[in-house]
Amino acid sequence: MSETFTEELERLRAKLAAAEQALEAIRDGEADAILVPEDRGYRVFTLRGAEHPYRIFLEQMQEGAVALDRDGAIVYANRRTAEMLAAPLEKVMGSDLESWVAPASRSGFHAWLEQALAGAARCELDLIAMDGRLVPVCLSGRSPGGDEIPALCVVITDLTEPRRREEELRRQAELLAQARQELERQAAELARSNAELDQFASVLAHDLKEPLRAVLNYARLFEERCRDRLDARGERFLAHILAGAERLDRMIEGLLEFSRVTTRGRPLAPTDAEAVFRQACADLRALIEQTGASITHDPLPVVLADETQLLRVLENLLANALKFHGAEPPRVHVRAQRRQRHWVFAVSDNGVGIEPQEQERIFAPFQRGQAHADCPGDGLGLAIARRIVERHGGKIWVESTPGRGSTFYFSIPAAAEAVAHKAHHARAGHRPG
Repeated sequence: MSETFTEELERLRAKLAAAEQALEAIRDGEADAILVPEDRGYRVFTLRGAEHPYRIFLEQMQEGAVALDRDGAIVYANRRTAEMLAAPLEKVMGSDLESWVAPASRSGFHAWLEQALAGAARCELDLIAMDGRLVPVCLSGRSPGGDEIPALCVVITDLTEPRRREEELRRQAELLAQARQELERQAAELARSNAELDQFASVLAHDLKEPLRAVLNYARLFEERCRDRLDARGERFLAHILAGAERLDRMIEGLLEFSRVTTRGRPLAPTDAEAVFRQACADLRALIEQTGASITHDPLPVVLADETQLLRVLENLLANALKFHGAEPPRVHVRAQRRQRHWVFAVSDNGVGIEPQEQERIFAPFQRGQAHADCPGDGLGLAIARRIVERHGGKIWVESTPGRGSTFYFSIPAAAEAVAHKAHHARAGHRPG
């Protein structure tokens, strides 16, 4: 009897050791099996060979996957689940999923578990990793139905990175809103500043022109009544007074125009640049005939512009080309080329040219090139042209070789393609000179 008892005891010990070894293999993820709770503990069920590919698939997933019994105990977990919880796989297998749920999320977990066991459910909550971190996750559970084991299959999606991106997007949206508010504030401040500048320029022009008008009137009256009493030096002095006063009058008018480019400009609208070019040539007809100039052009587009201001730019550039010419009669050519959302206009001449060191300076108020010093003008034309072009969202520049002419470029936004096509079609074949 004693020997029989001893043999039975050894046999049970061997079975227990084998069971422990199998359980360890399952917990380590080395065997395809699940644990099923029974009255006397867990019973081991190995998966059929045909299910092995699914086990490989679950282990390769980038999301967590667990199988639960009806009490919420984990009878299977893939390695990604263990990574999320920063725990060894053997600590996860056999534990209750609720034990990994943050206390604040447990009421939601209970409601989710009940719904999932009844069919399918999804919820977002926080898990607590073994290192104490809160891990935001989405639980998607579905029950196979009946009394099958497992009772619930769950996919666990780590929301840490999506939440981080969401927070970053929220932060960026806040920064964008702040930037928009700041831009609106600056725009309002700029509008207020421009209005003040407009008012100041008007008052200044009025206050300056009143005494200037008196100087001019008395100088002309003096010239009319006392000319026969003046010697050559006196006449020269009087001529300088009149010329200076008249130049100051033009400068005041120019400063007033310069200050009002942004405050008195009209809204931008589709504008036929070729019609504006024809008007500029008509306005400069006397100067064209006086200089014997030849002005040619390629077909010009429809652009988004303030028509009056575009006319001012073209007149200024054409007038400069006519005034600052060499020994030969002026030859001027105007063309335009599409570059993305803008048209770039080019006004080329055969004039005296501009020195490289002066090609940026000439766009500042009252600045003139050395070669232009003896020509009439107040030095504001190009400054006004640049202010107009910048108001249109473009830029203006010059490329020049001294003694061989210059090409002034400026960019203007393109109008809608449909408008441009309609305008060009309406005047097809018509090329005014």
